[in-house]
Amino acid sequence: MKAILASIKPEWWKKILAGDKGLEIRKSAPQSKDGRRFTWPLTVLVYVSGTGAIQGQFTCPGWIKTNLLEMLVDQSCVPLEDLRAYAKGGSLYGWVVQNPEKFDEPAQLAELGLERPPMSWCYVEIPDPAPEEV
Repeated sequence: MKAILASIKPEWWKKILAGDKGLEIRKSAPQSKDGRRFTWPLTVLVYVSGTGAIQGQFTCPGWIKTNLLEMLVDQSCVPLEDLRAYAKGGSLYGWVVQNPEKFDEPAQLAELGLERPPMSWCYVEIPDPAPEEV
C-alpha cells in the first residue's frame, strides 16, 4: 500500500496529537502522476525530527491549495508571518489531518528500507493491513 512518510518537528506533532493542528503545511502535496494511482485517504507516517524514528501516523483524506494564507492560520497553528515567509509569494498546501495516532513502539526508518528521513516527505510502500477476523 502506498503511503507517505513526512518529517515533522516535535512541536507540530504534539499539536497534531492534541487535536489542535488540523492542517499540515507543505509546499507540495501527494498527487497521482505518470499513471501511478493511489487510493485516498492516504496514511501519513510521521517521522519526528530529532528522534530518529517514526513516532506515529495520521490519515490524510485530501489537501487544499491556496495563496490566501490567512485561511490556513487557525487550522495549521502557524503564524501568518511564518506562512508568508515559507510561501515566498506563492501558494501552500494544507494537508488535512485526521485520526492521529502515536505508536506504542516507534518504528525505524530501516523498516521501510530507508537510511535517512526525507527533508519534507516522500512516498513509501507499507504492507497492506491483515484482514480482520470475524
